[in-house]
Amino acid sequence: MLVQILVLAVVLQLGSAQECGGFLGFMALTPDQLKKEIRSEVATLLSHDSLPEDGSEGEGDLRTVIESVVDAAIEKAVVNISDKIVDKVNSALISSEISMAVANLSDVVDRLVSSTLSQLHQLQLPGGTPSHPATSCREIKDLHPSSPSGHYWIRSSNGFSVQVYCDMTRSCGGITGGWMQVANIDMSNHAETCPAGLRMLTSPKRLCGINSDGPGCSSAVFSVQGIEYSRVCGKIIGYQQKSPDAFSPYTGNHRLTIDDVYVDGVSLTHGRNPRKHIWTFAAAVHEVSTPSSSSCPCINIHHHTTAVIPPYVGRDYFCDTGSEHRYQGRLYLEDPLWDGRGCGPLNICCTFNTPPWFMKQLPSSTTDNIEMRLCSDENRNNEDILVETIKLYIQ
Repeated sequence: MLVQILVLAVVLQLGSAQECGGFLGFMALTPDQLKKEIRSEVATLLSHDSLPEDGSEGEGDLRTVIESVVDAAIEKAVVNISDKIVDKVNSALISSEISMAVANLSDVVDRLVSSTLSQLHQLQLPGGTPSHPATSCREIKDLHPSSPSGHYWIRSSNGFSVQVYCDMTRSCGGITGGWMQVANIDMSNHAETCPAGLRMLTSPKRLCGINSDGPGCSSAVFSVQGIEYSRVCGKIIGYQQKSPDAFSPYTGNHRLTIDDVYVDGVSLTHGRNPRKHIWTFAAAVHEVSTPSSSSCPCINIHHHTTAVIPPYVGRDYFCDTGSEHRYQGRLYLEDPLWDGRGCGPLNICCTFNTPPWFMKQLPSSTTDNIEMRLCSDENRNNEDILVETIKLYIQ
């Protein structure tokens, strides 16, 4: 319908002027007068088009785009008419030349309008504009399965519209698409920086680490912008520095809560007082086949592990090590943690919970921000946890 509007307003106006013998009078207008005449024609036609009523939700957004297209078309029309036709009218431009010029103008306008039809379609979908937000990325995916990944407007819990990135192709936990991106950090990108609260390393590799020398945790918080969710999907890829001990801190002290340093690794939670567990990424010392609380439960398959998993973690964790043999005091860059690769013959951690991606169904919906803590129960001279990739989504 928009193509018809512009062609009627611009092209047919010229044609009717020609048929009625009024072409010369119409073309005698100045460019500004010509724009005014065409805008008047468009305004009349728009008032009968199937657009939202004045003041209705989405009306302003649609008309803003339409008016911008109309203005662009008018500018091209005026240039086309003024420069290519007016000069020839006074030299008795024949009817066939006028028709050809009008046809060319029609093509120009048609291309302009066609390039914006997809924008208009997006504006009419939930999430297309601030005045017409969706309730979630999932709603957009369910209503329009072919919606592409990109930025959409979502209504937050406080009633405001916020713009978020929706991944419509990500498959996580058997659910494809409709995931709202919360974190997308890749330190291999030289333009990337570490989240606030973490220290940044630039050599021998760009990584993020614990922001202190002593035992403890460093925290980074990722905002969900007040969007309600009940599922969390993501992956975190890191590296082992020296000799982290996985769940050894909790094994040695069962009184440690989720707010304490219960693991050498990464703790992903939401909420406060107390935190609520999402996923744990434990970093173990090595794959050597000996009973040890410093090893992953999924590593020493020929020996009974002495590691104790905290009840608030349950089975919602990955555990990995970068050292296939007895550990050395170095950074193990050759074997990233929690990537589902590089497992030795005694290590089944590459299949336990199928890393690198996890999906957690929460017991109830929440609007809590997501907190990532890098934790170590010893000083940095003995062990450290470094991360390179952080990708988190909610639904």
